[in-house]
Amino acid sequence: MHELLRVLSDRKGQAWILVTALFYVLVLVPFNQYQWVIAGISVRPAAILPVVCGIFWGPAAAWGLCTGNIVGDLFGSWSPMSIVGCIANFLYPYISYRLWHRLMQGREIRMDTYALGCFWAVTFLVTFACMLLLAVCGTLFFGRPFESKFYSYFSNSIIWAMIGGPILFWLLYEPAVRNRFVYGDQWNRVSQKAPS
Repeated sequence: MHELLRVLSDRKGQAWILVTALFYVLVLVPFNQYQWVIAGISVRPAAILPVVCGIFWGPAAAWGLCTGNIVGDLFGSWSPMSIVGCIANFLYPYISYRLWHRLMQGREIRMDTYALGCFWAVTFLVTFACMLLLAVCGTLFFGRPFESKFYSYFSNSIIWAMIGGPILFWLLYEPAVRNRFVYGDQWNRVSQKAPS
């Protein structure tokens, strides 16, 4: 059975789904309730989480962020686009997990400049792809203007993800790997040397 389905019946996986969903909701809801805008760009610190959670918890993060996004949208921003947002928030962490581990394949898993460079590359590529998906679906299904929506989605996410994401990743990385607070087949396949 594929890990995306297997995680739903695995107790450790279920725990990480709950943790990521709860964490995402706690960050999303205050900023859904009160729209803070700087220079025309919404303040959206929740954009820090998808890549970071995705790398650490893979399939659990995919289900957790998908669920968290639904709950967050129910607190003030629910619309038909929320369904597309749910799909994007499922793909965002899972693709980040698969891509980062692919780039790290054959290397010792540790926090160094290569791992950080891979983090930035994955963040840019996956954020671009998922925000493009949102903008295209918004245009095709809901008649929303593509260029302005893509700019809004991408700019709201990429700044937080590229700046705040590495900081959170750096803070969590060593304790998460050392204590095996990671989840997914990609982590299971890697022979890890715990950070000292």
